[in-house]
Amino acid sequence: MFDTIMVPIDGSEYGYKAADVAIEIAQKFGSKIAAVHVLEEFSLNSYDVEEDSGDAILAKITKKANDVGIEVTEHLLTADPLRDMKFIVDQTRADLVVIHAHGANNHRFVSFDENDVSDTQIGSVSERLLRTSEVPVLLIK
Repeated sequence: MFDTIMVPIDGSEYGYKAADVAIEIAQKFGSKIAAVHVLEEFSLNSYDVEEDSGDAILAKITKKANDVGIEVTEHLLTADPLRDMKFIVDQTRADLVVIHAHGANNHRFVSFDENDVSDTQIGSVSERLLRTSEVPVLLIK
């Protein structure tokens, strides 16, 4: 049913929850995971720092999936997640995207309690992907 499940990983606890769901679905359908971490085009941090952080985030998902027999392809990209996520989905040839409703914003992780975020709100990247994706999107709350 799903050959490739894409899961965008931003390093937030919410992103890791979405990855857990993607791994569970991949186990049930014998799917592969396309783990994607997007480096912001314009960051105040050095590229090397951002790249090392992204590699560590992707490695965490890969290990978790590999431990249960799921194949993972890691994608570390420099892009604008809001603008480019649909293109990234197309390039990974995903049949399903599993994404959390909220995530990181320039390393200031969304906190429901600290930022008065309602559980009925969704982030801008997730919202745009829901509107533009040509493949099913599973939104994890």
